[in-house]
Amino acid sequence: MEEHQSMDDQFISKVQDIIEQNIDNENFSVEELACQVGLSRSMLHRKLTKLTGKSASETISHVRLSRARDLLEHNVATVSETAYRVGFKSPSYFNKVFKSYYHISPGEIKKEAQAEDQVKRFEQTTANTRIHLLLTKTRVKFIATIIALAGIGFILLFSLTALLATPKSIAVLPLENLTGSAENDYIIDGIHNALIGELGQISALRVISRRSTLRYEDSDMLIKDIAEELDVNTIIEGSILSAGDSIHLLIQVIKVGRKEEHLMTLDFHDSLANILSIQSKVAQAIAKKIRANISNKEYKQMQNTQIVNPELYKAYLRGMYLLHQGNTADFEEGITYLEEAIEKDPGDAFAYAGMALGYATMGHGQLDAHSAFLKAFNAANKAIKLDPTLDESYTALSLLILYQDWNWSLAASSFESALDVNPNNAVAHAHYAWYYVLFNNNKKAIEHAYQATILDPLSASFHAWLGLIYVHNHQFDKAEQSARRALDLNANAAYGQLILGRCCLYQKKYLQAIAYHERLPKGMYWDAQRAFCYIESGQREKALEIWQHYEALAQTQPINSCYRGMMASSLGFKDDAFKYLNEAIDDKTYPITYLNFYPHSKDIKDDVRYIHLLQKMKLPYTK
Repeated sequence: MEEHQSMDDQFISKVQDIIEQNIDNENFSVEELACQVGLSRSMLHRKLTKLTGKSASETISHVRLSRARDLLEHNVATVSETAYRVGFKSPSYFNKVFKSYYHISPGEIKKEAQAEDQVKRFEQTTANTRIHLLLTKTRVKFIATIIALAGIGFILLFSLTALLATPKSIAVLPLENLTGSAENDYIIDGIHNALIGELGQISALRVISRRSTLRYEDSDMLIKDIAEELDVNTIIEGSILSAGDSIHLLIQVIKVGRKEEHLMTLDFHDSLANILSIQSKVAQAIAKKIRANISNKEYKQMQNTQIVNPELYKAYLRGMYLLHQGNTADFEEGITYLEEAIEKDPGDAFAYAGMALGYATMGHGQLDAHSAFLKAFNAANKAIKLDPTLDESYTALSLLILYQDWNWSLAASSFESALDVNPNNAVAHAHYAWYYVLFNNNKKAIEHAYQATILDPLSASFHAWLGLIYVHNHQFDKAEQSARRALDLNANAAYGQLILGRCCLYQKKYLQAIAYHERLPKGMYWDAQRAFCYIESGQREKALEIWQHYEALAQTQPINSCYRGMMASSLGFKDDAFKYLNEAIDDKTYPITYLNFYPHSKDIKDDVRYIHLLQKMKLPYTK
C-alpha cells in the first residue's frame, strides 16, 4: 500500500513539474500534458480525478493560479506581468479567474504584499539601528545616548510614516454633462483635460492621463474596479451643472481601498472668466485632502492664473476638442477655431500651445510635412514666450526637434522642460524614451517608456513602444509581456504582433516568427519587416518579391527611401542600401534616425559608409 501511494505521489509530482515547466506557455493544453505524461487524454483525466479530485484542465489551472498567488504575495511583479508569467493571454481574464478561485482580487493581494514589504523594511531599519546603538553605547556618555535615542525616535517615526504611506495616485474620470445640452460637451471635455493637467503639475502625485480615463466615459463599472484596473487609490468624479458665461462645477473625491470612502465634495460656481483659478483651487484642495505635498515651486506655478476672455477660451476649447477627435475633417476645423482664438487675442498662449501640439502630433500625414513643421515650430515658440508654464508647448517643441529638426541637445532640454512643468506628462515620457534610444541609453529609454505606461496604462501604443525597446535590449520575456498587454488593449495593435514575431526571430523560432509577421497590416513599413523576417528565416525568394514590387512602384510614384534602404540592406544590396539611406538622411525621411535601432542594418555595420551615415546625423556608432 505504501509503495502504491508513493507511485501515486510521484505521478502527481511529475504532472505538476511538467505544468511548472510550461507555466508561461499560454497554448499549453491538456493534450500536451497527456502526451508528456505518456497517457491518453481520457486516461489522464480519470487518473487525476481519482487521485486529486481535479480534472486535468482544473489541475493546470490550479498550478497556474497557485504560482500567480505566490508571485503576488512575494511582490515579484505587477498583476499584468503575473498574468502573462503564468500563461494567461489576458490580464482581465486572469483577474476574473483568480477572483473566482480565491474570492479575492489579485490587486488586493498585491497591495497587501506591498504593505508587508514596507513593514519588513521598517523592522529591518529598526533592527539595524538597535545593533548600531549597542555597538556604540560604551563609547558615548549617557546623556549623548539619550539625545541620540530621541533623535532616532523621530527619524524612525518619520521613516515609519513614509514606509507605510500609500503612494498617492489619482484618476480624474470624465466629467458628466448635466447642463441639459450636448452642445457643451467641448467645454466639459476641456475642463476634464485641464484638471488632469493641474494635478499633473504635482510631482508627489501619479496622475492617470486623459486618454486612459476617457475609456470610462458612460461606463457602468464600479469605482473599485476602475481603481484596480488603473492601479490608483483615489478617484475624482465630477459634473458640470452649467457651462455658459458661468460655470457650476461639482467634484467628488473618493478614496478607494477595501471600502470606498468619500473624502470630500467641492462645489464651485463662478464666471467662466475665472475658470483657470477654479481649476487651480480644485487641484490644490484635492492635494491637501489626500496629503500630497506641493513644493513651493509647484505652488507658485499653480497660482499663476489669469482671467480669460470667455469667448476666446470657448474657441480654444472647441478647437482642442476637435483636434482630439483624430480625423482630417475635425483636425482642419479645430485649427480654424484655434486661429480664431489667436486672431481675437494674439497674446493668448493657450491657443498657440494647442495649435503647436495639434500640428506636431496630428498634422503629419494630413498636411504637407514641411508646412506642418513650420507652423507647429513657430506656434510652440510663441506659446513659450507668452507663458513658459504650459507643458503642451514644450512637448510639441520636443517632438518637432526630435523627429524633424535633429537638434539633439535642444530636444533633450525641451523634454526636460516639459517634464519639469508636468512630471505626469505621459506623451513627453513616451517620446523622451526614443530620444535615449538614439544614444543607446537603454536604461533611460526603458525608464521613460515604462513611466508612460504607468501614467497611460490603457494605451496600447505605449505598451508596444516599451516592448520594442525591450526587444532591442534582448529582454524577450518583458517584451512579450508588453506585446500581449498591447494586444489585450487593442487586438489590432500591429506592433504587438511585430514584437512577438521579433522575439521568435531572435530565438530562431522561425515558423512562429513568420506567422506573426504575416499578421501585420499591408504597407511598405510592414512589408520591410516581413522581408527581413523572410530573409532571416531562409525564405529569401519571398523577400525578393517584396523588394521587386516596390522597385517597380518607385518608377511611377515616390516611396519612402528609408524603408527602401532597409530592405536593400537586408538583402545584401549594399550599394543600393547606402544610396537610399543617404537620400533619407538628406530629406530627413522618418525613421532614418533610428537606423541603428532596426535590425535590418546589421550586415552593413562593418562598412565605413555606415559610420558616415551616423556621423551625418550626429549620432553615436555602435555595432
